[in-house]
Amino acid sequence: MRFAGEFAALGTAVCWAAGSNFFAAAGRSMGSVVLNRLRITVACVFLGVALTVARGSPWPTWASAPQVGLLALSGLVGFAFGDTYYFRALVILGPGRAALIASLAPVFTAVIGWPVLHETLGPLALVGMALTVGGIAWVLWEREQKQHAHVEGSVLVGVVAGVLAALGQAAGYVLSKLALRTWLDPLSATVIRIGAAAVGVWVIALAQGSAARSFEALRDRRASAFMVAGAFCGPFLGVTLSLAALQFIEAAVAASITAIYPVLTLVLSARFHGEKLTFRTLTGALVAVGGVVVLFLR
Repeated sequence: MRFAGEFAALGTAVCWAAGSNFFAAAGRSMGSVVLNRLRITVACVFLGVALTVARGSPWPTWASAPQVGLLALSGLVGFAFGDTYYFRALVILGPGRAALIASLAPVFTAVIGWPVLHETLGPLALVGMALTVGGIAWVLWEREQKQHAHVEGSVLVGVVAGVLAALGQAAGYVLSKLALRTWLDPLSATVIRIGAAAVGVWVIALAQGSAARSFEALRDRRASAFMVAGAFCGPFLGVTLSLAALQFIEAAVAASITAIYPVLTLVLSARFHGEKLTFRTLTGALVAVGGVVVLFLR
């Protein structure tokens, strides 16, 4: 199918935008750290059921050791490392500035992918990436002016956390691309990636003695429902689509298309969380969408 990778990346952005809004609602009660553990765990259940239906086993025993190793490392880097720092940046800086810094992920993906994957991007692809990231930055810079309580560190700590989050996402993307070059199916790859991340976050929870607190959060049924919906849209469907995109197009291009999700998140947030859509927001969204169109036509 023509543009299969581009459509998969665009679907990833839509899923992540929906998931972000669900997680925002759940996180008010659960807290970011507990939410991260629970959403990955629920996603593992979804993925195990899906793989059992599709291939007859909840774990991809047909995957080779190198594939499992690369994807497990990708899950640890992208989710256990990257998402942990992203949530910290979110708490310190607020969603606007945190998402703005996270939009550096496509740039990091291109930089890492050049020597590791030997992917060279033409001028049109670079223009598309610049438009996409620029449009996102234009939208989110307006929201950067809001003041937020720095409950987990200084502004500098928040900025560093945001950069590390973007770097973790980019490195996870590149590692996934290396594994997918051997044509392991995206669903199996996602099971390995999320499974490794789940093991990582729960090992950390046990080491910190905070595992029990995570289960106590499930008493809030409304927050739990939002968390489950977010886990379905994000770590389950969204990540599977992101790996499908990596099978067909360059890692940096896939990351750039996916990077429009903060803009989509703002649009959904305006509908469901009462956020205002300003002229700057609409202009930046159009620029970002224009960048996606360029990447489709490169």
